[in-house]
Amino acid sequence: MKLIVNITSIMLLLFIASGSIEAQSLPSEKGSRPARLGKIEIVDKSVMECVYEHSNYDPFFDETRIEDWILEIGRKASRYGNYNDYLRDSIFVADYNGKPTLDEFDKVSKKVGSCSLTETLKIFNENKLNHYEGIFGDYYVYTEELPEFDWKISNETDEICGYRCRKATAEFRGRTWDAWYAEEIQISNGPLKFGGLPGLILKIEDEKKEHIFEAIQLRKSNKDFGYQLRSFRIPTDRKTFNKMMYDFRTDVVGFLGGELPAAVKPDGTTALPHRRLFYNPVEID
Repeated sequence: MKLIVNITSIMLLLFIASGSIEAQSLPSEKGSRPARLGKIEIVDKSVMECVYEHSNYDPFFDETRIEDWILEIGRKASRYGNYNDYLRDSIFVADYNGKPTLDEFDKVSKKVGSCSLTETLKIFNENKLNHYEGIFGDYYVYTEELPEFDWKISNETDEICGYRCRKATAEFRGRTWDAWYAEEIQISNGPLKFGGLPGLILKIEDEKKEHIFEAIQLRKSNKDFGYQLRSFRIPTDRKTFNKMMYDFRTDVVGFLGGELPAAVKPDGTTALPHRRLFYNPVEID
């Protein structure tokens, strides 16, 4: 049965999906009552953390968005997730003993900014990768083998975060990538799903520079990390999930089953309503 949504509801959904507004607690809910925090399934303890700045360009809107992400690296696994989420949880533990009130939760959340449901977990000894992500209130997970990269290493070098890095190039899922890795940091890993070089990847960009991941901070660590537990996650596979995300981000109204009348331009012709969200994925195959 097709879901019919009125115009006001559709526009509200669009604002929420695009990150224009955030859900807020009603005044009656605020105060000294404890906030309900998400639970984490611990998988390893980090020995190093690397914070990356990710610059993402969407040619449809001619717009660039920049977010910070963190790679937590352990001996058995690594996790790549949103840095604001990491900061928020760290503040809850350090300043509120992991038990903030609703007011304290709102205060910290506003301070660190918007977070993300996206997490990528690499499990080294099982040679597998779990990717966790959400689409409009539904939580998904898919598992795949750790990707293999046919890197071509060159003699070109650069300095990133104080480390001398060598350049390597490879094709990965529809894009050509240039990576700079630090041989001094003998960890074969990198942001998101990247890795497979004799050193930590400190910068990687596609040939069109629509995606640029660059390390802005490295530090030693000794902290438990894991992934967020949900009451229910929908298991899927990579291509099915990417297709759903494409459908959602490029036509959110149609994805939700709603209908909007076409807008009328001053000259009397019609124009499609605003249906598309910011979207230019890393994987385009």
